[in-house]
Amino acid sequence: MPTTVTGLVLLVVLLLPGLTFVIIRERRGSERRPTPFRETGAVVFCSVLTELAALVLFALARGLMPGLTPDVGRLVREGLGYARDHYAQLGWWAVGLLLFACALAAAAAALTAGKPHASAMSAWWVMFDSWFPGENPLVGCILEDGSYIEGRQASFNVSSEDSPDRDLVLVEPLNYRPPGETETHAVPWGAACISARRIVTMFVSYPPAPGRATRAAAVATQGSAPAAS
Repeated sequence: MPTTVTGLVLLVVLLLPGLTFVIIRERRGSERRPTPFRETGAVVFCSVLTELAALVLFALARGLMPGLTPDVGRLVREGLGYARDHYAQLGWWAVGLLLFACALAAAAAALTAGKPHASAMSAWWVMFDSWFPGENPLVGCILEDGSYIEGRQASFNVSSEDSPDRDLVLVEPLNYRPPGETETHAVPWGAACISARRIVTMFVSYPPAPGRATRAAAVATQGSAPAAS
């Protein structure tokens, strides 16, 4: 770890593109919990690649516009003397190249985070996003006390683990059947939050759309099976 403020700032700057990559992937895809080694490796690897790409861009700019770019050779030879005389130019180019590396990392994260690998999908992610993305299906849940609740899926925990410590949010129209009863009744509330720990069986009904049967058949052919939390 860095022992000076300058070293700490330099470390943060060097790893900023990789941190950008990891954060955007977490926001746009299924939440994963990799080991510290893998997460650190992803940050460092992405930072190195994007900053190398930024340096290649600088080299091209230096070859095409030598008068508008810092002279790296003089910077190496003269050190702080050259940096003091050209601090504004050095600062603008450093910030610009860092922003370019971060933008490149963000673009890579956005392109690769749309659909996680099957090994990183939870049953909820498969039902609510993987099969028919962008839709809010009708969801019915049988709870452990025998009651039943039904509504439109509004939000769900995107963790890649099928953990009972997460929640599902359903919105109106909501229907509820108390324990021991046989009739389902509409309720006047706008939303309901259900703990996965209380769900015994989950049913999902997708809105009808052209080609839905064909797509569902293709999913079944690939060996995917509906999952219940």
